[in-house]
Order: sequence, then structure tokens, then C-alpha cells
Amino acid sequence: MKEMTWKSRLNRLFAHRFALPVLCWCAALVFWLVQGAVAFAGDSSAKAKGTLTETSIPIESWQLAELTWGEPGENSAPHGQLITTGGDPQMILEDVSGRVVRTVSYNVEFDGDSREMCLYYTTKTGEPYSQDRRVFPKVLADGTYVYTLPRTQIVALRLDPCSPDENKTVGLTFTPQSITLNAASTLPGGADYPHLVPAVRPDRVPRPCRRRIGLAVGRGQTACQKETITRQ
Repeated sequence: MKEMTWKSRLNRLFAHRFALPVLCWCAALVFWLVQGAVAFAGDSSAKAKGTLTETSIPIESWQLAELTWGEPGENSAPHGQLITTGGDPQMILEDVSGRVVRTVSYNVEFDGDSREMCLYYTTKTGEPYSQDRRVFPKVLADGTYVYTLPRTQIVALRLDPCSPDENKTVGLTFTPQSITLNAASTLPGGADYPHLVPAVRPDRVPRPCRRRIGLAVGRGQTACQKETITRQ
């Protein structure tokens, strides 16, 4: 008897047209909230241990590949400008395993066409850089480039700041001449982690059941005909 009551209630629930979408939405909301809570707890723990801190890394501390400092003077590069010497310039920070890295950000001006830029990362010592482990920047209103890394252990970073056309050079001027890890203004909050809550169209809302339309698939079960209001 209890089994029939349970089945009857379940059948009645799923007889409603919007039951399944609403349940999926609720499940996504719960998952989103739990994930946000876990992320917040993890970041709070890392801050308490001193491993999640804002740190500015001078450009000189990065290993430069196919990049060189421009020489100041007439008809030459401005002071403090990096000049590409090949088609695949790279800036490498070999070991960040002792810290938690959530974001990488900087301000830079390009003298030439920068084209594609991205940030590679590794999760194990000696691991090669791979296109499966790279992120692309978001450009803020003030021109800051921000890379948000996945929530995993980061061992090394390789910034590809630009991708010059063949036989062309690009000048890069960082202001200031450093790259920041975990800038406070770029760290994600709990609500910024993957937005899994399905979007609901505001112009379409379900109207409550108006009438029964007969027996549904279940013994003695009835279903409701729902209408959708389209707001003008």
C-alpha cells in the first residue's frame, strides 16, 4: 500500500509539464551552492595558511624566450619595452608549487598586432605544456588582462603574451613592469564559480493548472493542462 502511494505521488508530480525542468533547475542550484561553499572554504583555508596571497612578480624574474629588452635611444625601442625576436614569444615562471594561484593579471601596451595570447600551466613537476592546460584572458574595462586558472595545483606557468605575424615584431610595455598573481580585485568570489543555474526566460512563466483532462498513465491519476503566458 505504501509503495502504491509513493508511486502515485511520483506519477502525479511528473504529470505536470514543468516538473522535470523545475527539478533540474533545483538540482543545479543545490550543486552550484555546494560548489561555491567548497570553493569559499578552500580559499579561506589557503589565505589562513598564507599560500593564497597577492604577489607581484617582476618581469625580470620570468624566463624570456624569443623576447629581448629594447635598447633606448633614437629610432629604437622605448625604455623598458620587450621586443619579440620570433613567432612564439614566451614568459616562463618555473616553480609556483609553494603557493595557490587563482589568477594572473597585468597591464600591457602593444606596439604592433598582438594576435592570440594565452597562459599555459602544469600540474606536475616536469610535465610538458599542453593545449589541454591553458586559459585565455578576459580584458577588463581598465585594460587589465586577467587569466583565471582552474582550482587545481599549479606547478609552473608559461605566458604567451602575443603571437606575431611571420617576419614581424611586436613591442610590449608592461605598466608596471610586473605580473601579479592573485590580485585582490581579480579573485573570484563564491558566486563567480561556474554558473550552473539554468537561465529562465522572463517572458514565459507557467500558469497554474486550470482543469483536469482525464486519466494519465498511472492508476486513478489525473493530469493538468498548463498554459504559458507570453508577456507582451
